[in-house]
Amino acid sequence: MEKKCTGMDSGPRMKPGQDIVITNYIALEGTVRAAEMEQELLSRTLPWDLLETAKSFLGYLKDSPEAAVAGRHGETAMQEVREGGILTALWQMAERHEVGLTVHLRKIPLRQETIEICEALDLNPYGLLSGGCMLMAADNGNDLICELEAAGRAPAVIGKITNSNDRIILNGGNCRYLNRPEPDEIEKLYK
Repeated sequence: MEKKCTGMDSGPRMKPGQDIVITNYIALEGTVRAAEMEQELLSRTLPWDLLETAKSFLGYLKDSPEAAVAGRHGETAMQEVREGGILTALWQMAERHEVGLTVHLRKIPLRQETIEICEALDLNPYGLLSGGCMLMAADNGNDLICELEAAGRAPAVIGKITNSNDRIILNGGNCRYLNRPEPDEIEKLYK
């Protein structure tokens, strides 16, 4: 699968101190695709209703209130989260704007169905197709979150833009650097 840079800048460049907001659950598109492709295998270990719920995530991918909300809370950049998942989108956003970032992995919203399907298929949800959500850099992430929640999304402030070039991922007490983008996790199902 070809990786596309689908950044949609809306105004001035990102600046240190801005919040990084994710507008919805990650990996929904990959969860739908994995549940459909591997239904027989997954049905041996996971409950039927979990698989049906996972397939229903398609509805999250159709409506996109982010564009209507953009610009009201000091957003300076938007990045669609697609192939390669949230990790690729974070890399692309930081690279394009020549900034660093610090992201808290545990603040990134994930559905339980996504976690269980990814565990069953040995997929990393942070590197999985994530259509239906965007990253935004905003001066006031909490105000943006309130508006996105009112539109039926599951947003979160997941980190900050920094004035260094470091791209840091925090996971509990662990700290690591963001790696260069890798192929989407969904590719494992095609082998």
